[in-house]
Amino acid sequence: MLVLAAPRGEDPRDGGFVHTVAGELVIRPFVCGAGEHGACGCERSWAGVTSYAATTLVEVVDRPDLTPATYADLIARYFTDVWQWKADDAREEAQELADIADDFGPGALLYIEGEYIHRLEPRP
Repeated sequence: MLVLAAPRGEDPRDGGFVHTVAGELVIRPFVCGAGEHGACGCERSWAGVTSYAATTLVEVVDRPDLTPATYADLIARYFTDVWQWKADDAREEAQELADIADDFGPGALLYIEGEYIHRLEPRP
């Protein structure tokens, strides 16, 4: 199964950061008040579901040990435990994350800019 995971390396872009554990599953966190004004970085970050740390870059990886059901359970549990989401909303978010991974394909490095997710293209 293709999933979004913390990258194994650093974010090569100016101002990028990786504070997550390499390979951990990531989600798109909520943007705080300061982040709405670009003051803290959360508006362009992903969050690790085990470390709770942030990264500005994620990688699409194939995790054959995960089925769609187990992945949905892991991500939904994070949202229900940490953010007290309703289970149905959490599962819907898990499906959206899986769809993003499928749309970009294995090996893609992704970042958030504005409200959009982009592929990091290799430098020539």
